Amino acid sequence: MRMFAVIALALPLLSIVGCQTMPYQPYAREVKRQPGKGGEIALRTEHRDEDRAKAQSMMGTNCGSTAIKVLEEGEVVVGQTTNSNATQTRNQGSQGTTIGTFLGMPVTSGATQASNDTAMSATTTALKEWNIKYECETSVASGSMDPAAAPVKSKKTKK
Repeated sequence: MRMFAVIALALPLLSIVGCQTMPYQPYAREVKRQPGKGGEIALRTEHRDEDRAKAQSMMGTNCGSTAIKVLEEGEVVVGQTTNSNATQTRNQGSQGTTIGTFLGMPVTSGATQASNDTAMSATTTALKEWNIKYECETSVASGSMDPAAAPVKSKKTKK
């Protein structure tokens, strides 16, 4: 019986402690990538420092040992979501009171027709992300210019 009491007390305690130790999973995803040149990374709009660190790591992996230059960062709209709501009201109508006859037909007053009323509303919300556009900086050492990038000299011929 005493063992049962210990288990009954330990089980809720362990479940609470287990839920509290769940670590945060950083979120960053590559939108575009040009190997060794640069790219674009998306974070959540309300990102944390861990998300930014993961983005830095991804940029470092792409650029290798070269420096990273952030060209632009900010919110971008990546889609939209629409929520709609409709309410329908049905009016049964009412029968009027007979006030007499006209050419053998009953004449009534105060009757209302049955009707259906529908009210609709829609709300559209933009879905946003935080994007970071970056490039890998390349340093050109003086004297060691790439031959393909060197200016071309033209020769003039005499006539």
